[in-house]
Amino acid sequence: MKRVAIIDIRRKAPKTWENALDGFTLLRRSQGAAERTILDYERSVTLFFRRFPTAWSSTCRDCFLRHMSQEMSPSTYNIRLKAFRPFFEYCVNEGAFSSSPAEGLKYRRAEPRIVDHSMDDIRKILDAMGAETFATLRDSALLLLQLDSGIRPSEALQLRPSDMNVSDRSAIVRAAIAKTRKGRRVFFSEHTAAVLQKLVDVRPEEWGADTPIFCTAYGTQWSTHAWSVNLRRYAEKAGLKRFSAYDLRHKHALEYLRNGGDIMTLSAGMGHSSLETTQGYLALASSDIRRVHEKASPVQGLFPEKSKRTRAGKL
Repeated sequence: MKRVAIIDIRRKAPKTWENALDGFTLLRRSQGAAERTILDYERSVTLFFRRFPTAWSSTCRDCFLRHMSQEMSPSTYNIRLKAFRPFFEYCVNEGAFSSSPAEGLKYRRAEPRIVDHSMDDIRKILDAMGAETFATLRDSALLLLQLDSGIRPSEALQLRPSDMNVSDRSAIVRAAIAKTRKGRRVFFSEHTAAVLQKLVDVRPEEWGADTPIFCTAYGTQWSTHAWSVNLRRYAEKAGLKRFSAYDLRHKHALEYLRNGGDIMTLSAGMGHSSLETTQGYLALASSDIRRVHEKASPVQGLFPEKSKRTRAGKL
């Protein structure tokens, strides 16, 4: 009887954390993960294994618990856990671990950090920018677009001319560049449209249609970090202590609600995955609601406050 050779086709478990990270990021890219998300995975995993060189062993669970037990804000804790959960699940599926070292850990409740700059401060930054060069015109247009639409900085920096409809005063955030991987349309005002049109008009023709609208002066990809650095410089020039690119997104949400916008359309325009995220802006706007109520209260009208001015007596 002829013997039949049996070939073991089972996948081999990654031998090192570097091998596991390479395989994991390759999988996530094939699943359509954003490049920024991939970089976050690489940064978080590399930091952990360099801090705990012996973690790629049976001690990984203990090392990871120590890593997560360090003093940190709830948001930092959640960012770490969000990066490691899928990575460890991949390691389990590949046979590197019998169970996930992150098993049993839950996200911590974090209060949203929402920054509310005054409109006067934003005007000061715009004045500090000017629009005499391509770079300053680009920065002015980007500030106005973010403030007007609430678009994320990372999404705005990937917009192409074909995504922009200046006459309709709207832009398409393609699913491929949206943080939630769900496409949407954002809108902006006539003034923003005029500045955007000017920015598009001064672009050299050789840049082509694939060059992002908000790029460097050489037509190359620009980064959110560089944009944030520029904003800090403009803020310092305007006499302000701090200002970040994401502050513009916060300001859009707050002013949208203060000016009569509803939470449902705000959530859709900002691309939030749930209303819970959008509701965080309502809490900060509560002081505005109180002030309006004190002025508009019907009962307050029934009992107007008596004049507090002192009556002059005899001389």
